Amino acid sequence: MYPSSRLTAVLNDFARTLLLNVPVQNLLDDLVQHAMDLLPIDAAGVTLIYPDARPRMVAVINETALRYEQLQTDLDEGPCRAAFSSEGPVLAPDLSRETRWPRFAEWAQTAGPGAAFAFPLRSADRRLGALGLYRQSSGDLSEDHQATAQALADLATAYLLNAEGRTARSDFVASVSHEFRTPMTNITGYVELLQDPSTGTLAPQHQTFVEAIERNSRRAMNLASDLLYAAALDDRAEHPRETIDIIDVIRGARDALEPTIAGRSLAVDFCTPTTPVLVHGIGEDLERVVVNLVGNAIKFTEDGGTVRCVVERLPATAARPAQARVQVSDNGMGIPQTEQAHLFDRFFRSTNAKGQHVQGTGLGLNIVESIVRQHCGEITVDSQHLHGSTFTVDLPIHSPAHLRG
Repeated sequence: MYPSSRLTAVLNDFARTLLLNVPVQNLLDDLVQHAMDLLPIDAAGVTLIYPDARPRMVAVINETALRYEQLQTDLDEGPCRAAFSSEGPVLAPDLSRETRWPRFAEWAQTAGPGAAFAFPLRSADRRLGALGLYRQSSGDLSEDHQATAQALADLATAYLLNAEGRTARSDFVASVSHEFRTPMTNITGYVELLQDPSTGTLAPQHQTFVEAIERNSRRAMNLASDLLYAAALDDRAEHPRETIDIIDVIRGARDALEPTIAGRSLAVDFCTPTTPVLVHGIGEDLERVVVNLVGNAIKFTEDGGTVRCVVERLPATAARPAQARVQVSDNGMGIPQTEQAHLFDRFFRSTNAKGQHVQGTGLGLNIVESIVRQHCGEITVDSQHLHGSTFTVDLPIHSPAHLRG
C-alpha cells in the first residue's frame, strides 16, 4: 500500500474512534506507533506543553523517544519547544550543525539522534504541544512525509480537544444535575409529609394534586440520575475491566427487578446456561443494560403477557469471534417500524410510551447502546407494532489465558 493510501486508512480508522469513548492514552499510543510505520524515523513521542508549567509527555514509542523528550523538558529547549512557540514545523535534519538549541545539540552529538523534527499540536486558537520525531541518521524529511507528520499531529490535537470537550460536558451535566436534584429532593420530602396521615387528611382533590407532584418529581429525579450516569459513561471508558460471568449479571438484574416483577401479572423468565459465559467489562454497567431492557419489556407488556431473557454462547465464525448473546423478548405492544431507527437517540420516546403514559426519561436505551459499544458489542432490535419486541445484545467472549491453555 502506498504511503498516501496507508495514511488515508489510518485517518479513516482514527476518525471513527472520535465517535467512541476510547481512552485518549490508547489513541495517542496507537498514533505514535502509526508515525513509526508511516515515516522514516526511529522514535516518536507526543508532549503537552503549557505556559508557565512543566511539559508533560503523554505518549512515547520507546525508551529512545522517552529520553529525547525528557531531555528537552529538562533543558527547556529543543525542537518540540520551538514548534510549540512557532506554531509551525521545526526541522533539524543535521543536529551536528544545529545552533538554535546549543545544549540539546551538544548532547545529540555525543549520545542522541542525528536528526529531529517537531510538528505542533495546534488549533485555530489553541497550542497544546508537539509531536516529536527522531532519527539516528541525519537527513531531511520529504514534503510528503512532512505533510503526513503534520496530519498525525493534527489528529492528536483533535483527540485532545475532543477529550477536553467530553470532560467539560460531563462536568457541566454533573453540576446541573446536582443542582437539580437538591430542590427535587426537598419537594419529595414535603410530598411525603403531606401524605403522612399523622399530619392530617387531604381532601380528594388535593390528594390528586399531591400525587401529580409526586409522580413528576420522581420523573425529574430519574432524569437527573440518568443524566449523571450518561455523563459518567465518558469517563468509564478508561475504567479497568475485569472478567465477568454474564450469568452473574443476569442474577443481579433479576434481583434488582424483583419488586417490579412482583407488582405485575406477567410470566418473566430468565434462561441461562449451566456453565460460565465470560466477557471482559464492567459488571455494574452490564447489569444496567439487562435491567433496562427487561424493565422496558415489563413496562410495555400488558398483564398476562410474557417476557423472556435468554443467555447463550455463540461459537466463533469466519466473520467474528465467539459471542455472548443476551436476548430480551416480549409479546407486548411492539414498536412502530418508522420509529425503530431512532430508538437509541438521546431523549427519544416512542409514540407507544407517550400514548400509554409510560414513565421514562428517553435516556435509557441511549445509555444501553453506549455501554454495549464501550464493551465492543452490538445491540439490535426486531419488533412489529402490536406484536412484541426482541432486543439482542452480542458481546465478545473473553477467554482468560489460563483457560486458553
